[in-house]
Amino acid sequence: MNWDDLRYLLALDRRGSLAGAARELKVSKATASRRLAALEESVGARLVERTPSGLVLTDAGRQLLAAARGIESAVGSIEEKIVETADALPRGKVRITSPAWIAEQILIPALPELTARHDGLEVDFIGTNRFLNLAQREADLAIRNVRPTQASLVARRIAELGGCAYASPVYLRRRGTPESPFAVAGHDLLVYENLGGIPGFEWMRDEDRGARVAFRANDAVALQSAAEAGLGLAAIPCFLGDASRSLRRVASLGFSRCDVLLVVHEQMRRLARIRVVSDFVVEVFNRERDRIAG
Repeated sequence: MNWDDLRYLLALDRRGSLAGAARELKVSKATASRRLAALEESVGARLVERTPSGLVLTDAGRQLLAAARGIESAVGSIEEKIVETADALPRGKVRITSPAWIAEQILIPALPELTARHDGLEVDFIGTNRFLNLAQREADLAIRNVRPTQASLVARRIAELGGCAYASPVYLRRRGTPESPFAVAGHDLLVYENLGGIPGFEWMRDEDRGARVAFRANDAVALQSAAEAGLGLAAIPCFLGDASRSLRRVASLGFSRCDVLLVVHEQMRRLARIRVVSDFVVEVFNRERDRIAG
C-alpha cells in the first residue's frame, strides 16, 4: 500500500465529493480518482461507490477510513512536536471548520489582512454544519454554537449570535403578519432539515400549530434565499436577514441569542500558527460583534 493514497480517502470523507477532495489536496479531479483507484487495488476491495446523491464509502471504506484517521492523527502529533521544537514562527496550514455563511460573510473577507501579517500561513476553510472531529485532526479550529463535551477540547466564547424570523414583503402582504408564535396557522414555514438551526425557534417544527412546512434546508443561506423568494417564514441569523433588502423582520415571532464558540484541541492551541489564527478570528468577530448579535 502507498500510505500517501490514504490522504485521498480522508479528503473525500471531509469534503463529501471527489472534486472537493481534489481541491483540498491541490490536484486535478482525475488525479484524485486515479489515486483512490490505486488505493482500492492495493487493498483488494472497493472503498467507494457511486449513488444518485454522490460518492459514499463502502463498509471496507469506512473500516479503512478509521485506520487512516489514526495514522493522520499520529502524523499530526509528530508534526506538532517538530514545529514546537524547531520553529516557533506561525507558518503552515490551519484548517477552520464553520457553517459556510460564517466563512463566506465574516472570515474570508478579512483573510487578506491575516496573510499580510503572516505570509507563511495557509488557511483552509471547511464550510459545513457537520461537527468535524478535532481530536482526529479533521480540522484545527471549529466555530460552533454548541459547547463540546470532549475533555480534550477547549471552547472560547467569541460572540453572541442573534436570530429572528424573516419574510419577504410580498409574502407578508399575501398572508399577513402573525401576531405570535402561537398564531401561525395557515402560514408556510421554512425550517432546518436537521436538528441544527436557530435556538429558540424549535417550535417551527411543531405540526400542532396549524402551519405547513413548505421548505427544508440544512444551510442558513438556502433558507434566506427561500424567504427572499416569498416561500414563507424563516428563522435565520440576523447577520444575514438584516443585510437583505428583500426581507423584513417578523419581530412578533420572537428573538433568540446563543453563544458563538471557537473550539480547539487542547494540545493544538499552543502551536504558533493556531494561536495566531485563533487570535485573529477573535479580533474579526469582535469587530463584527454588533451585526452578529443583531
